[in-house]
Parts: sequence; C-alpha cells; structure tokens
Amino acid sequence: MQKNIRYIYQFNELIIFVLKKILFIYGPLGGGGAERVLIDLLNNLDYSKYEVDLCLMVNQGVLLPEVPKEVTIIPLWEKYTLYYKIAYRCSILLNNNYLFKRILKQKLIKKYDVEISFLEGMPLKLHALLGTSSKKITWVHCDLFNYPYTKHLFAKNEELNAYNKMNAVVCVSNDSRLAFEKRFPNCTANKVVVYNPIDTKKINQLVKDNIIGKNQSFTIVTVGRLTMPKKIDRVIRLAARLKDEGIRVQFQIIGDGELKEELLQLATDLKVTDVVTFLGFMKNPFPYIKNADVMLLSSGFEGFGLVLCEAMSLGVPVVSTKTAGPIEIIDNNKYGILCDHDDASIYKAVKEMMNNEGLRNSYKKIGYKRAADFSVENTIKQFEELMQ
Repeated sequence: MQKNIRYIYQFNELIIFVLKKILFIYGPLGGGGAERVLIDLLNNLDYSKYEVDLCLMVNQGVLLPEVPKEVTIIPLWEKYTLYYKIAYRCSILLNNNYLFKRILKQKLIKKYDVEISFLEGMPLKLHALLGTSSKKITWVHCDLFNYPYTKHLFAKNEELNAYNKMNAVVCVSNDSRLAFEKRFPNCTANKVVVYNPIDTKKINQLVKDNIIGKNQSFTIVTVGRLTMPKKIDRVIRLAARLKDEGIRVQFQIIGDGELKEELLQLATDLKVTDVVTFLGFMKNPFPYIKNADVMLLSSGFEGFGLVLCEAMSLGVPVVSTKTAGPIEIIDNNKYGILCDHDDASIYKAVKEMMNNEGLRNSYKKIGYKRAADFSVENTIKQFEELMQ
C-alpha cells in the first residue's frame, strides 16, 4: 500500500482518499518563537489528511527532537559545511544561486501539492528557487517595514520577486500585514493573517511536569533571544533604576543569543547581578513564567509576541512595548499594559503593574480569555483552509 493513500470502507463502497503532500522549508530549528510555532503547528496537524516533509537548510537545532515522527526531515546539509558556506556566499555576495538550485534539485525529488516557506529570508529565497507548479505559501513573522533584517540576503528586487512567486503571504498579525504591504506595495500575492497558535493544554502540562518553588520576591520575567531586536538592555536598566529606589524585585531573563556577553557586562556595570538572573535558553520556560508576577516584553520590533499570549494563558499579567503584534494582542491596554520604547515609559508601566494588585488580578482573569482567541484549534482551521 502506498504511503500517500488511505483506503476507507463505507456502506460497502471503497473510497480512496489521497493525502495532500506538503513541504515545509525552514532553516535550523533553534529556540526562537517562529521555530516553536512551527513545531506546535506540526504537532497538531491531522496526519490522516497530510503527508508532510520538512526541508531544513541545516539539520541542527535544539528543537529538532520535537519534530513529530510522522514528518520526514529532508536536510539540505547535515551541518554548516564548506559547501554550504560557499553556496551562501555566492548567493549573497555574487547573486549566483547555482549551488542552491543544485542542492535543491538533488534533495527535493518529490512533487508536492503545497510548498510552505515558514520564515522570511533564506527559507523564502530557497522556496522561490524551486520553480515548481505547486501551490506556494510563505510566512512572515515580523514587522518587515520597521525591521527589514532580510534585505541584505537578496539582490535588488529579488526579495519582491520571490514574494510575487507566492500564491499567499501569511502574516502573523494585522499590523505585520500592514507593515509588509508598506514595505512591498507591489507584491501581487494574496495577503492573509493567521495568528500564531497557543497550545494551552500543552503549556499547562509542561508546567505540571516541572513544578518549581514560588519566588520569594516580586518577580518580572522576560523571554526572548538575546539579540538586538529584543532590546534586553532595557530590562537591565529598569532593574538598576528600581534597585536604586530600594524596590525589592527580581528579574529573570530566559533566552540565549549573540549579545549574551554584552548584556552580562551591562548587568555587572550597573551592579544588578544580584537582582537580574540570566537563566539561558530553556525548552520549557513555562514553570518560570507561571511563577512570575509580571511578564515584560521589551522588544524594539515584534511581529506577533508569542510569549505574551503564553503568559496570558498561565494567568500572568503582561507589559509590552508598542510593536506590531503586541499592539494587536493587548488592544489599547484592555488585556495588559502597552508602553512607549523609552526607559521612562517602560519604568512607568512596570511600576503601575507592580503597585496595583487589583489591576494585576484583573489582567490575570481577562488574560485567560484573550489567550483563547489564539487557540491552536483556530490556527489549524485557518491552515486547513489555506491548504484547499
């Protein structure tokens, strides 16, 4: 029996149901928000309907073991080999994609019904190079107008041309869609919004599986990669100001990244190493989020803000800077507190949350309801509509 055919007997009739073949394209499966969204999506697909392959640029990443067994992983390279580095540099520096096209032709020999590049940048570039007749969908997880981090990966007009080869561009919030349209006003692909999924059952189970002791002090947790867009330096300066005022509060920073040493040095320089703890990357940050009194998102750019919804689902009130996704999620301070990007505004918002227990309790209750708007069931329903 072929793998992609299901035989169903109903009322003495034989019905042949052919699985829809789907290809996902991504980079290495690191610990970022987009990677976790991809894993949650894959873990909630109905594999009686779909045959799924996952093409990874490099067969690495901390989330690799979490790919469902039903998914076939097709790595272009097992690691960052010399071949990969040459192909990458030829593409970026010389606008020559011959080596990328060659490896794609060698590795992707199946015909798919739907191809999905699940991230802007290199996954999109590889997707556009396939040149097949399959339905093509790509995901945009960030604000590409204010944070055009992918621009250096493409030659002039190449990025727009890649998007124009797509049937649909999926943005993770309405604001990120507006930013995309502002950056690429001549993009001919259909633009749709599909919110990132929040798997509340999984999150609550992960909390139960790893119970930790309650914090002794008022605790503010921050979750995000230690990179420029996340602006973790704002959190460290906030910790210094609160400490100078004699306010007892602990900060927990969950995540890793290229700015780790720089941020550790800033914490040392500002003498807050006693109140700021760098916990590093965690596959399961949810017990720490659950135990916190407030979740703080200090990003300069954010397409969705997955950690905000995850905190809400655990009954933790949230404070966030005003970026694309959080503005939509928090909705004019209805579900949390939004603030401007300067240190004074962040300080004011956090102090308001700290000093008003009634406000925190109100946001705890309403946060549960808001998180339900982004349920994994809703996302899967929208995904299946896209597959038609």
